[in-house]
Amino acid sequence: MTIKTLSNVWDSISFPALNSYLQEMPQNALFSGLAGSSDAFLISNLFSSSSQSVFVLVENSKKAETLVEECRSFIGNDSVLLFPSRDAIPYNMKSPFGPTIESRLRVLSELLSNTPKVFIAPCSTLLQKIPTRKSLFNKVIRLHPGDEIKISVLSSWLSEIGFHRENQVTDLGTYSIRGGIVDIYPFLGENPFRIEFWGDNIDSIREFDVFTQKSLDSRSSIEIFPMKEFCFSDSQIESALESMKEFCRNNDIDEMVVHKLEHQWKTVGDFEGIEWFFHWFSISTSSILDFLPTNTLLVWDDFVPVNRRLDETLQNYGRHLERVPELFRPLVSNPEQLLFSQRSVEDDFSMFNCIYIDTLDIPQNTSHYKVSFIEQPQLPKELDLLTEDLSKNYQQGLECFIVSQNLGHAERMQELIGEKCPFVQICTGYISRGFIDRQNQILLYTESQIFNRTARPVHVKKHKSGIPITGFDALSPQDYVVHEDHGIAKFIGIERVKTGDTQNDCMVLIYADNAKVYVPVDDFHKVQKYVGKDTVVPSLSKIGTSAWEKLKTKTKESLKEMAQELIELYAKRQFLEGIRFQPDNLWQKEFEDSFIYDETPDQLRAIKEVKEDMESSKPMDRLICGDVGFGKTEIAMRAAFKAVMSGYQVAVLAPTTILAAQHYATFSERMADFPVKIAMLSRFLKPSEQKPILDKIKTGGVEILIGTHRILSEDIEFKNLGLLIIDEEQRFGVNHKEKLKQLRYKVDTLSMTATPIPRTLHMSLIGARDLSIINTPPRNRLPIETKVAEYHDELVKSAIDNELERGGQVFFVNNRIKNLELIQDKIEQLVPKARVISAHGQMDEKLLEMIMKEFIAGRYDVLLSTVIIENGLDISNVNTIIVNRADSLGLSQLYQLRGRVGRSSEQAYAYFLTPPFKQVNEISLKRLRALEQYTDLGSGFQIAMRDMEIRGAGNILGTRQHGFIAAVGFELYCRLLQDAVKEINGETPVKEVSDVKVELPLQAYIPTEYISDGPTRIAVYQELSSVSTLQNIDELQVSISDRFGPIPEPVNSLLLLMKTKILASNIGCSRVVISKNSDLILYFDTAEDQIKNIIEHIFKSSNSEFEIQYEKPISLKTRLVASTNKEIVLESLNLLSKINIH
Repeated sequence: MTIKTLSNVWDSISFPALNSYLQEMPQNALFSGLAGSSDAFLISNLFSSSSQSVFVLVENSKKAETLVEECRSFIGNDSVLLFPSRDAIPYNMKSPFGPTIESRLRVLSELLSNTPKVFIAPCSTLLQKIPTRKSLFNKVIRLHPGDEIKISVLSSWLSEIGFHRENQVTDLGTYSIRGGIVDIYPFLGENPFRIEFWGDNIDSIREFDVFTQKSLDSRSSIEIFPMKEFCFSDSQIESALESMKEFCRNNDIDEMVVHKLEHQWKTVGDFEGIEWFFHWFSISTSSILDFLPTNTLLVWDDFVPVNRRLDETLQNYGRHLERVPELFRPLVSNPEQLLFSQRSVEDDFSMFNCIYIDTLDIPQNTSHYKVSFIEQPQLPKELDLLTEDLSKNYQQGLECFIVSQNLGHAERMQELIGEKCPFVQICTGYISRGFIDRQNQILLYTESQIFNRTARPVHVKKHKSGIPITGFDALSPQDYVVHEDHGIAKFIGIERVKTGDTQNDCMVLIYADNAKVYVPVDDFHKVQKYVGKDTVVPSLSKIGTSAWEKLKTKTKESLKEMAQELIELYAKRQFLEGIRFQPDNLWQKEFEDSFIYDETPDQLRAIKEVKEDMESSKPMDRLICGDVGFGKTEIAMRAAFKAVMSGYQVAVLAPTTILAAQHYATFSERMADFPVKIAMLSRFLKPSEQKPILDKIKTGGVEILIGTHRILSEDIEFKNLGLLIIDEEQRFGVNHKEKLKQLRYKVDTLSMTATPIPRTLHMSLIGARDLSIINTPPRNRLPIETKVAEYHDELVKSAIDNELERGGQVFFVNNRIKNLELIQDKIEQLVPKARVISAHGQMDEKLLEMIMKEFIAGRYDVLLSTVIIENGLDISNVNTIIVNRADSLGLSQLYQLRGRVGRSSEQAYAYFLTPPFKQVNEISLKRLRALEQYTDLGSGFQIAMRDMEIRGAGNILGTRQHGFIAAVGFELYCRLLQDAVKEINGETPVKEVSDVKVELPLQAYIPTEYISDGPTRIAVYQELSSVSTLQNIDELQVSISDRFGPIPEPVNSLLLLMKTKILASNIGCSRVVISKNSDLILYFDTAEDQIKNIIEHIFKSSNSEFEIQYEKPISLKTRLVASTNKEIVLESLNLLSKINIH
């Protein structure tokens, strides 16, 4: 039987009670007798049968998200939208989160277009004020090719609706202007837009890829919605501030708070939290109900009546108002000013036909429709009971469905019951609770309830943000750089230098003793931004000494020694006969299909590499690198499952008991549907508990053993060990590492590390270590709301209270052991109900493990600790982290700490607290602001990655290498490593294109009026100077034209210069000169026997006459006949092309 999606089989389902309702269409109707997820069934059928919009209100955000996914399973993704609450936490003094605003605007956009949909919202949205239809419509910018509009006017419009101008568009809510090209990244689309102007007319509109910056498909029109629901003009802000000042004067309140807001809003341009001062702005508002078409069917899906639920919302706002810092409390809007009154909302209800689902205290004159649903019965993993129950219901005339969350689970279910119950339709979809509907003769069970596991809706991000690789290390004045030949310098800027009759740009570098070096355009590739430790300031190199060359030589020798060791290990394994695991079988496919998320491209690549290793006869020794949540464990589980399917045992080694326990829980849950025997072992288990496990390991009764270094002990005897999986190997001691080294020769080994490794290092290690890199950000993780703030008791109290109110737990990080006790006392005073426990790295290991277990078990609400929680921990119930003195920590540490939360579908919050900002140094504050700005895994994530990558390099190559990385910079270090690996493998270094010197009579540079942003201009220069093939140049030419507009003559000259370098390099030429006399001179510094072949080749392939000069360097000279400089250069290119072809 073909497995279909639930929406494909549901079209044919009828609903008699609903048909009666639609014929009668009373003002108010009550549907009673629902159970399980039958409300989603009712709502979906209501929409399908009526062809009218349906607006559903539910108790809270969690229920709304679940119902959205359930309705989408019935009627498809495009027909159902979530309208989330704007204020997840009232009075948190933050503006609504970007994804929240996008979801709300998506709904308002659909309502403006009057397209019938199902809209689902928590009831609190009824009270929240939104813009009027007219004001929102007027704020939307609509553009088409052919429209006449000045770029300056468009820029002004974009600023007014909440967009920020940047040099390059990498994140939502930004736009950039480069000559006649405007890039914009708005909400409500997959990609940003590129608008190309011809004068004041729009010539074309294209989507473009935010990572590569390359154009994609053309668009005939676009709509650009505001980045905020309420956008305040300069005059409105000025008026509000004046009103606040007057209020303070009249009420004897210190005006300092107003000055603070004035500085934030007017000077800094930061409008974070401005919505909480709403009543000071004169602005028209409406309710979400005002947006609904009059024929919309309103559904109240909550047993608590409307008035009581609205009253609860108002009380919640009132409670949170008390937590606002005292400084701001007199000025923030109170709930009555922020929200509509309960009475006005109830009055608005009377405008619509309303359906109540199992609601108490309904309005009078409500028509009653009884339905007959019952909950899916409990059948805990008993397949015989399940098939018996299904058969009985089928015989009674019920149509039977089972819903699985994905194709893999559905196929497994079909395999289990298909033979006994061929009448059951197994579908894919998301339904949280099954039900039986006797009235309509339908049975719908969920596979998650059958196997007693939680069904989880998959949240898919609709947009991406990031930064292209080429722009990542763009230089700014005063940055430290490394020049390959001269060493570490400070970058000053770009200067135009006149040489003879030509002008070209040069990079200006300052070395020790203020020595100045000018780097020509075609050598820009030799200069890289210095990347070392986050906190290290490098020393400038001295020009005219041999110190830099000596340092490079010393680094090369160390690298050669280390690379030799790596390669010997690698080579030794190539000649060993290892295990050849069997190709994937049917169960492997079902296991992989049951993964509820979409694999990222990097994940799929890593899985392919691991399987190829396992199926080859050589022992696998592969390292998987990627941040927490990037999907390493899934790869490890697929490898483990493959090994078990081939009849081998698997050992999974973790550095701590807590991490081992996490792996045990994950493996057990993931493999619950398959007959795989899993056990866990640690030294904290009593001998009597360990013995049965040891016996089963020996007999093969345990197929996957998960544990700490206890599993390396002498008394562990595997029957048939085939695969070793190591998590965070660098955290094990020397003795354990030695044991692991010996094991590597006997079994396949898969190591995992959460410390990312850069691709440059990966490329350098090809032929020395097998690495799989996972750099693709996860698709399903909700971005973490991040706040950087000065420490205030009220903020700490509010953050902890808010998390505890929703049943969650809190990490509080304080990196000084000596004042942990004082901080614990303070937290317990601020939040008396919070159960607080503290932990730090100097504790006895057993006590620390016990504390962590207690916290994970939920016996404590707040874990106060040092940065020991930085790595590894994955506790889904912890969704708030507070970091005290965040200014004293490095960017990568802060990023890793923030990654400890947001591991579930709950919205997570990170608070980075500092002393008063004026006491915090600028670099630390900038670091924190980067994390606050880039809550998504976009460019801020890339910045944070750099320090972690250097840590990762040390983990792979040994800590001894840290000093060399700091001395020569990371990029040059990787290049030297690559050379060392090639040399040991006997590969001859290929002459780089970049080694060829070219002197042409052309003005070759990038005009500032073409690319005005300095770092972007340098990045393009570096791209140009790094190209190695003519195809690269053609691609770059298209890219430059696409991003910056028609290419001016000096940039065309740069492209010609680079083409000349490539063609000259291909024939072994080291220098190309076009003299004032129009002579083309080719210089060669190769060996004499090689030069004869080259000269012979040139004479054969060209009709030109050449004069040969045999003095070193050997040169060939020919006269060019063209008249203008450009024609002369083109003639020389034509000649070089002929020589290359032949």
